[in-house]
Amino acid sequence: METPHPIKNIGSYLPVDDQGFIVNSTSIEKIQPEWLPAVEEVREAYVQHFGDNLHSVYIRGSVAKGWAIEHISDIDSFAVISLAYEKIDMLWSDLFKQELISEYPFVTGVEIGAIPLDELKDHKGDQIMIKTQAICIYGKNLADEIPAMKPGMETAQHIHFIKGEIIRTREWLNGEHSAEEIMRKCTWIMKRILRSGFELVMERSQKYTRDLYPCYEGFSEYYPEQKDNMYKVLQLAINPTEDTAEIEKVLSDIGAWIIKEIENN
Repeated sequence: METPHPIKNIGSYLPVDDQGFIVNSTSIEKIQPEWLPAVEEVREAYVQHFGDNLHSVYIRGSVAKGWAIEHISDIDSFAVISLAYEKIDMLWSDLFKQELISEYPFVTGVEIGAIPLDELKDHKGDQIMIKTQAICIYGKNLADEIPAMKPGMETAQHIHFIKGEIIRTREWLNGEHSAEEIMRKCTWIMKRILRSGFELVMERSQKYTRDLYPCYEGFSEYYPEQKDNMYKVLQLAINPTEDTAEIEKVLSDIGAWIIKEIENN
């Protein structure tokens, strides 16, 4: 059995300016040296596979902030492509991710994504991500064309979908899956719950973050009676379990509570 990762108070709220607008605190200079070669290979993979149709490439998450932790952090990336969605070929990405993790075993996972340039204007979540949380590592930075944003409902990305995600996860858990698949699903849904919980209080706190511990901390300030339950979510996000009964209990407890609280707000 692997040694559990300790729960650390790491991460932060994004800075805001004197008018309350979120400031993007990521930069290429903050990427840790040991992660930089892997990031460069991600960029080159997009260039190789999309060529002249590649508009821009972005890195977000802990790597972009300079807080990546070996054997815990993923490399989260996406590209903006000058093609319609149905013409974007992503079949190459699975093999590339396997090869990159093999070459850099301290990288837990790699997220590869593509956004059609023409559809970006209709996808608020992608605009938020580019404006507030991502580094442009290739091409023209679209963040310069997106209006500034404040913490609140306009920057909430998870609470609109968490009810369906919890319902579908509970249904999924009834099927037959490998231990590895269950643990990946556990991490995914617990992160969604943490971020949804924080989005409940984001406008009141006038703070913005996607980092897990600050999400737990910010949520607990306004809902102290749910603090212990949300700490369990934090634990399972960082140290996932293959015990479906344990996951189901969390989903039926604080998961159901969050759904009800969102509906009441």
